[in-house]
Amino acid sequence: MHIHSRFCVTLSVACGLLAACSDSEGSVPEEDFTHEGRGVYILNEGNYNSGNSTLSYYDPEKQTIENGIFQRANDRKLGDTGQSMTLFGNTLFIAMENSGIVWAIDPRTSRVKGSLTTGQTEQMINPRYVHIVNSGKAYITDLYAPYITIFNPTTFTYTGSIPTGQAITYGYSSTEKMVEWKNRVFTNCWSYNNKILVIDTRTDEVTDSILLDSWQPKDMQIDARGKLWVITDGGYNTEHEGFGDNIPHLYRIDAETLAIEQDQPLDADNASVAMALSNDGHTLYLINNDIYRMDVTDSHLPVRPFIKAPTDANGTRHKLYGISVDPASGDLYVADAVDYSQAGTMYRYKADGTLIHKFRVGINPNGCAFIP
Repeated sequence: MHIHSRFCVTLSVACGLLAACSDSEGSVPEEDFTHEGRGVYILNEGNYNSGNSTLSYYDPEKQTIENGIFQRANDRKLGDTGQSMTLFGNTLFIAMENSGIVWAIDPRTSRVKGSLTTGQTEQMINPRYVHIVNSGKAYITDLYAPYITIFNPTTFTYTGSIPTGQAITYGYSSTEKMVEWKNRVFTNCWSYNNKILVIDTRTDEVTDSILLDSWQPKDMQIDARGKLWVITDGGYNTEHEGFGDNIPHLYRIDAETLAIEQDQPLDADNASVAMALSNDGHTLYLINNDIYRMDVTDSHLPVRPFIKAPTDANGTRHKLYGISVDPASGDLYVADAVDYSQAGTMYRYKADGTLIHKFRVGINPNGCAFIP
C-alpha cells in the first residue's frame, strides 16, 4: 500500500523534550512494568493516519499478554504507523513511519530512553527500518527520502546520511529492510522500484546494486551460507501502471558475488508476502498467503503449505501479515491482520508447526522483537 505524507526531520535525546511528541488527551497515570526473563514485543502497525499503533508484550513462559504497553508505561501514544523494531543491547528501537520518529525504549520497563525525530536533519522523512552496524553506528531507511540516516545507537545522536542515488518516482525513493554480510549492508528499494542496494559499512557509501526482473522487493533475509533471499510483491496494489505484473517472486542471491542463483514466481492471489529464517539460518519460512517452509539448499518452494492461513466463516483467508522466529527456542510467531481493521491475532507455533498459543493483540500486528 502506498501512502503520501511529509514531515520535517528533528532529533532529540533528552526525554523531557519528548513530551512535545505525546498526546495528552485521555492521559492516564504511568504504569510500572518490570519484565524479567525472556519476553516478546509485538508491534501493532495500526491504520495509516489513525494514530492507533500500539505495542504489546508477551511472556512466552507464562503465556500472558499485555496490550497497549507503550502508552501505559509512558502516558503518551506510540504514534502513527508502527513499521519495525530492532533490539540492540538494552535498547529497543521502534520506527514509527508516519509519525517521523524512532523511539528508543528500555525493553525491561517499556519506558522511553530517547528518540530520533524529524527536524535536525532534513534527510529523514518517514523512517522504516533500523539496522545496527556497531555500537557507534546504525542506519535508518526511509519511505520517501533518497538518503539513509546514520546515527549513534548508544547516544541516540544523528551523525550523517548516505545518498542512495535513487530517482524519486511518484514521490517515493524508498529503502526498506537491511541485512548485513561481512562489510556489506543490503537494502531493498520497494516503492515502484526493483533494486537491491549494496552499502559498504566502512565508507558508508552505496557501492553496487542488484537489478531484479520483478518489481517491489518487499522483504529480505540472509542465511547461514551467505545467500540473500528476497521476496517481491510483483508490484501488487500499486496505483500506477508499468510497475509489475502483480506476481510475487522469490530470489536467492549470492551475497559475495551478487549473482542471482534462483528466481521463482509465486502465487499471485492477492498475496501478502514476508519471510523469516530459522534460528540456525538453514530453514526459510515464507508467507505467500499461506506459510511455506523450505531448506535454504532447496531449488524450489514446496507445493503444499507448511501452515495454512485461517479462514473466516465464508472461507476467506485471513491476511497473514508477518512472521518472526524466536532465536532462543526456534518457535514461530505469525501475525494475523484478520481484515486490517480489527484487533489482530498472534499464533505461536513450534518449529514443527504445532500450535502452542493463540492470543489477541492490536490492529495489524507486523512483527516481533525477542528479549533474551
